[in-house]
Amino acid sequence: MIRQPTLVAFALCTILGVGLFQVKYDVQSLEEQLVKIDRQAAVDQEAIHVLKAEWSFLTQPARLADLSERHLPLHPLTANQIGDFDQLALKVDHPAGPQIASVQEKDVPVESVLQAMQLAAYNPAAVPRAPGIVAAKPRAVQ
Repeated sequence: MIRQPTLVAFALCTILGVGLFQVKYDVQSLEEQLVKIDRQAAVDQEAIHVLKAEWSFLTQPARLADLSERHLPLHPLTANQIGDFDQLALKVDHPAGPQIASVQEKDVPVESVLQAMQLAAYNPAAVPRAPGIVAAKPRAVQ
């Protein structure tokens, strides 16, 4: 008859064999997942490389300047469109009201400044210029 230590050794070998079999297939499954992840990472890296190349092409300064000239109705800024803060009307809600009140006598209302800027934007020749300032030629809108 089979002795008890032989049965225990046989059972232990069987359990270890089944465990080794299970670990082997788990490792193979994990290796397959690793290969899939590596392939996907390589595809993503290639896509990033292509996107960087596209971005560098799309943001070329010469290309952007050409597109802005074709699609944006912008004109060069004239000297009369630039104003000073002392041309804006001030409110007398400040604790130092009497000191600011003397400055308000020579203030220009904001509406007139905006109208002058709009006039200068549409017809730069109609606005008087300071001596020594050369007017820029407005670009034709395409």
